Amino acid sequence: MQAVLGKSCLYKSWEGCDIDIFVHESQAPVVRKWLLDQYQVFSGCSSTYNHEEFDRNVSHVEHYTNRDDSKFSYANAISRGRLLRRHELFEGDESRMRSIEVLTCFGESMPFKPFEELGSKKSVVNIDLVVVRQGRDVYNALEVFDLNICKSCFDGKFFSVPLPLQTFRGYTELTSIVDNVIAKTYLAGIIRESRRDIESVVNEMDIYRFKHRYGVVDLDGMKAFVEKLVSVGNVFSHSIIRPIMAGYYSPCVHFVCLVLDIRNHLIGNALERVREIGLSAQPRGIVNGIEMFLSSSAQPRLLHNTIIRLCFKRYDKYLKRGICIKDLPDKKSWQELSDVLRFLPGFPEIVRGVTWPEEYRFGDRSDSSLTDDDDGDSTDSDEEGGAEDDDEDVGEDVDEGDEKEDEDEGGAL
Repeated sequence: MQAVLGKSCLYKSWEGCDIDIFVHESQAPVVRKWLLDQYQVFSGCSSTYNHEEFDRNVSHVEHYTNRDDSKFSYANAISRGRLLRRHELFEGDESRMRSIEVLTCFGESMPFKPFEELGSKKSVVNIDLVVVRQGRDVYNALEVFDLNICKSCFDGKFFSVPLPLQTFRGYTELTSIVDNVIAKTYLAGIIRESRRDIESVVNEMDIYRFKHRYGVVDLDGMKAFVEKLVSVGNVFSHSIIRPIMAGYYSPCVHFVCLVLDIRNHLIGNALERVREIGLSAQPRGIVNGIEMFLSSSAQPRLLHNTIIRLCFKRYDKYLKRGICIKDLPDKKSWQELSDVLRFLPGFPEIVRGVTWPEEYRFGDRSDSSLTDDDDGDSTDSDEEGGAEDDDEDVGEDVDEGDEKEDEDEGGAL
């Protein structure tokens, strides 16, 4: 089964698109024979389709690229494939490993050239063979896509386009999978929280009672920090904090802590709204999914980043392609929210290189909740952060190393 590319439905050309072929495990060797006849070269495999819902349906995903004699030797790829008949799959970590045999229905090995040797997956791979588990159906896999437009498919005889009037207009809806329920609820919450008046948030958190945490000894010093924050406007702004690259302690680190505490507090409020949805009248699968997501001991920032990675990055990809997604802001509004809807770096990532005096050395905490600590040494060593020089109002954005290029995973289009 081939997932139809968006340009087939919308007569548009999208860069970085590939074709996903869904096939039952028992029929995978037959499809590999067809791929071999089309001079496709096996270039790697993955244990999942990068979507938790798919783990129950998908055995693995095989990546294929075109034969290109200008970039690699096809004869060498054939020899390599014969030598490496089995390929390892890592499921979560190296302790959970299995291997698959990539053979055709006639027992032929597929030519093998790892895509990593040629470039990024997006630039090299043109076909993903999505192998569905025994006991599952290819239609089971399609049913758990996050966007209706992604369910468009061709089964060799007929095209199937859900809600065609919407699809051919470039309009789609979010499906009711748990990731979408979490993402939509969190999106509404974090937008509302990010637009709140900073001073009201400061009072809600009772920040002034914890002034020593931020390196100040009196209320005037604390008010100066808060006024500095208010002048910026958005606590999630790229320019509010910047990395400290110097090899010495800077008192601005305390301002970083204030920014991080407020960010985590606002994210926590938005996540609480997700929890409330989970307690309302929802299908059992949705409730269980929300409970599992929120049961993590990770700090709010990491849960925020998880939602960004699993959902918002993917939504953003389709919005940039001109697709209108119901229940989400339009493309312009989405871009205006870029300060909030992004990966938020951790404290060590931003204050790297700083030497901390012993009296200011922060302890290791698993959350961002405040405690009434006169020494001001209770903060999360894994919290996000940055610094801002007193002489500069705007600093450079941090290097968000964990933000990777979206590789069209988790969806058929």
